[in-house]
Amino acid sequence: MLAERFYCKPSSQLKVVGITGTNGKTTVAQLINQWNELLGNKTATMGTLGNGFHNFLKPTKNTTSSAIDIQSFLYSVLNQVKLVTIEVSSHGLVQNRVKSIAFHIAIFTNLTQDHLDYHGNMKKYALAKLSLFTDHKVKKIILNANDRYAQNWLKNFPNKYTVAVTIKNSKQKKYAKKWINATNIKIDSRKTDIQFESSWGTGTISTCLIGKFNIENLLLALACMLEMNYKLSDLIKTSIQLKPIYGRMQKLHFSRKPICIIDYAHTPDALKQALSSIKSQYSQKKIWCIFGCGGERDKKKRPLMGKIAEKIADKVIITNDNPRNEDQNIIINEIIAGCIKKEKIIIIPNRKKAISYVFVQSNINDIIFISGKGHENYQIIGNHRIDHSDQETILNLLEK
Repeated sequence: MLAERFYCKPSSQLKVVGITGTNGKTTVAQLINQWNELLGNKTATMGTLGNGFHNFLKPTKNTTSSAIDIQSFLYSVLNQVKLVTIEVSSHGLVQNRVKSIAFHIAIFTNLTQDHLDYHGNMKKYALAKLSLFTDHKVKKIILNANDRYAQNWLKNFPNKYTVAVTIKNSKQKKYAKKWINATNIKIDSRKTDIQFESSWGTGTISTCLIGKFNIENLLLALACMLEMNYKLSDLIKTSIQLKPIYGRMQKLHFSRKPICIIDYAHTPDALKQALSSIKSQYSQKKIWCIFGCGGERDKKKRPLMGKIAEKIADKVIITNDNPRNEDQNIIINEIIAGCIKKEKIIIIPNRKKAISYVFVQSNINDIIFISGKGHENYQIIGNHRIDHSDQETILNLLEK
C-alpha cells in the first residue's frame, strides 16, 4: 500500500493484465504482448523472461518482483504504454506483492503439482492461486475452464465478469458471461488450425505453436485481446504471425539433423503435456527426453516425472537441473524411483555432456526433447551460478 501511494497509484492509469497458474503464464503473457504489438501498440511486461518492453527485457530473479519494484516499474512506463502484462506467482500472491494493483483482467491457466515445498499441500497451493480472483482488485476474470479447479471456481464466481475458455466443452459457458469454445482442431507438421465458437462470433485461428496446452494458452490470449476490444477479424488475420516463445516448446531444426525441442517443463503435468504433444505430432519418430529436477525444491514430483518420461519417451537421459546444495545423486535416485523399465534410462549428470551424448547417438529422424531449463542461461550448482544454455549447447554441436 505504501509503494502504491508513493508511486501515485500507477495501475489505475494503465490496463494491467495479471496471469497466474502452474504452467503457461509466460506463454500467455508473451502471446498477449506479441499480439498487442502486431496490432500497433507497445507493451510492457514483468515475468520469468524479465521485466521491460516486449523484446527488450532485463533479467529478473523472480517471476513476480517485489511490491516496490512492481509499483516503481508501473510508474516508469506510464507515459510509454497503455498495457502491462504481469506473471503472478503463488509466492507473489501469498506474500502480497500484487495486493495493491488494480488488475483490468486476471487470467488463470491451470493448476497442477508444484511448489509443495513452499505451500505444503495442493489445497493451500490452490487457495494461493484463487486469491488473485477473490482477494485482489480485479475487473474481469478469464479462466481456462478445461482445468478442474477452474471449473469449480467458475460455478462460484459472479458470472457478470467471467470469461470461460474451453476445448470441446461447451457446457461450461452457462456459468460465464462470455466464452470461447474450440470446436475443431486440425494439426499438421507446419501449423494448427483451431475452429471456435464464442460470444464474439465464430472463426478459425492458426498457430505454429506446438501442443494442445498451447491451444489453451492461445485461446486465453485471444479472450484477453477481445476483452480489450480488439476486433475478432484482426485477431484471426494476425494469429499465424505469433511466434513460439523462447525456451517454450522452441523448435531448433536444421537440415540433415534431428529436430530439437527445448522447453521449460519442470512439473509432472507440464512434462506429460509436452511429451504427449510431441508423441502425437511426431508419432513415427523416436523420442529422446533429457531432463532433471531442481535441488531444494518439491521432492514429491521427482518419481512422478521419472515415471512420465519413461512411459512416453523411447529413451530417457536423467541429468542435472539446478541441483543447488543438494546431492545430485540423491535427486537422480529419487527420479529413478518412479521408473520400472530401467533399460530405457541413461544417467549423465553433466547437462552439456548429456545433450552431446544424445546428439551423437540420435539419427536424423529422431526428436530430442530437452526439458526443464527453457530460457535459463545458467546452472546453479552449490552456491555457484555456472553459464549454461541448452540452446547454445545445441548450436555449438551443430557448428562442430
